[in-house]
Parts: sequence; C-alpha cells; structure tokens
Amino acid sequence: MNDGGKRPQYSDTEFIVRSALAGGFAGGLAKTAVAPLDRVKILLQTHNAEFIRFAGSWRGAVQALQYIVQTQGFRGLYQGHTLTLARAIPHAAVGYTVYDKVSKWLMPTPEHQTSVRRLTAGAITGMSALPLTYPFELIRVRLAVETAHDSATRPTPWIAIRGIMSEGRSSGGITRVFPFLHFYRGFTVSLLGTVPYRGGIFLVWETLNAQARARLSPATLDANQTRIHLVVGAIAGTTSQVATYPLEVIRRTQQASGKGTPNRMVGFQETVRGLWTETGWRGFFTGLGVGLFKQVPMHAISLTSWQWAKKALNI
Repeated sequence: MNDGGKRPQYSDTEFIVRSALAGGFAGGLAKTAVAPLDRVKILLQTHNAEFIRFAGSWRGAVQALQYIVQTQGFRGLYQGHTLTLARAIPHAAVGYTVYDKVSKWLMPTPEHQTSVRRLTAGAITGMSALPLTYPFELIRVRLAVETAHDSATRPTPWIAIRGIMSEGRSSGGITRVFPFLHFYRGFTVSLLGTVPYRGGIFLVWETLNAQARARLSPATLDANQTRIHLVVGAIAGTTSQVATYPLEVIRRTQQASGKGTPNRMVGFQETVRGLWTETGWRGFFTGLGVGLFKQVPMHAISLTSWQWAKKALNI
C-alpha cells in the first residue's frame, strides 16, 4: 500500500532485497502462527478417514487439534511445517516484491488505482512464485495427511520426496520419463485458483485502505494504523477464501491423491466427479470453517507485518 509518504530512492537491486526481506518475514511469521490450523484444514479437505468425524463444526476443529496433540504430541501440530516455511518464505518474498513492482508500474498515481488494475496486480503476484514453490506445497500436503501415531514411523520430507518420485516413475505417459512432473499434481487448478484468490486479496486490501485514507483524518490513521491493517487484512483474506474455496478443495484432493492412485495423475474432472459422488456439494466446502478460522488471522498478520517490515526497512 502506498501511504503517500516520501521514501528514499534505492537502486533496483537494493529495493528488491529490502522488499524480499519484508515479504519473507511477513510470510514466515503468518504461516507459523496458523500452522496447526492449516494441518487440520488439510486433513479435513482431503477427507482423511481418521479426521472426517471432526468436519462440519467449529468445535470439530478444536477437537481435531486436541486429538492430534493426544495421539501425535505437540510436534504433530507442526508436522510438515519446515516444508511450509521452505515454500511460504520465498513465495511471500517473491510475491510481495512482485506486487510492489507491478503495482508501481500499473498504478503510478492515485488516478490509476482502479479495481481492475488492483485485481490484475494481485493476480500477477499470485502467479509469479507458484511454479517454483508448488513442489514444496505438494510435499507439505503429503506430510500433513499422514496420521501415524508413532513418531518413529512418521514420514520425513525425504521419504515423501522419494515416494512422489517413485509414483512418477511408475506412472504412464510423460511422468515415467520426467518423474519430477509428479510434484505438480493439482498445479493447473492451483494456477486457476490463485488468480481470483490473490487478485481478490489485494483488490480488497487496497480498496479498503484507500477508503480509510479518504474518510479518516491523518491523526486517526496514524493512531490506529495497525488496527486498520489487521481488520482490512482479515476481511481481504475472508472474502477471497470463501470465493475460491471449492478450487482449493479440488487442488488439495489432487495433491493427496498420489497415495491412493500412485500410478497415474488424477485429473480435474475426475476429482470433481469423485467429490460430488462421495459427498455432494457440501464436500467442496469441507473444512471451510477451520479455513476461515485460519485465513482471518493469517492474512491479518501477513499483510500487517508486511507493512511493519516495510516501514522498518524504510521502503
């Protein structure tokens, strides 16, 4: 968000480094804060047999968290979190940096700040880092859906990587020759979903912050900036999550499907038909409650800490 204040003129390289540090810090902090909820959401989205009984209520999410602690220990809440950070930090660093650059290019003056341009800047941001970080997300999902109670038998990232590569080699078609392509199960639907999701987040974020600047006095803004950012970030994350949630469920199901169908890639239409046959339309919103419970604080923390970091780094 451009607050209209004067900033030092940095070289392109220094600006990119500072912006990447701010974005990476924001992404890592936000993901760490909501990691336990994220694991529960993945377990519910993929209709894990051990956790399906917790679906359908806010209380179920709390009970699922308690169950993980009881059966897997506190560390179970953060199973796969190293992979989460390995994806989230560079993804946020690249994404926020791209957004800063693209928004300056598309919207150099307040007169250029239209809804279409804000949506476009956010969509480009969402797509920018996805090809590089998507394999980390797939590995994290595989680790998150494992529910082994014995810590000695829990999979490690390397075991998950070897398993996914083995699935690729045993598949027909191009993945037999290029098994690394198996790390992109669900990539197409993820790419389709990130356009309205990230675009919507930044559209709401910029629009509501612009309204705040227009309606509130500078003194009020200065005294309540953090509160305003937290509220606006929460609203932005909530609206985008609800609008794109069915695509996220389809993507997670495809990512987890390798455990059940390791010899082939499960397509978009097959995944949709399977979800509809098994659970009906409600299945496309399984885990939405805990998803919102996670997204509200995550985006509030991420967007607000991004602004904190940018201010601290003077960009």
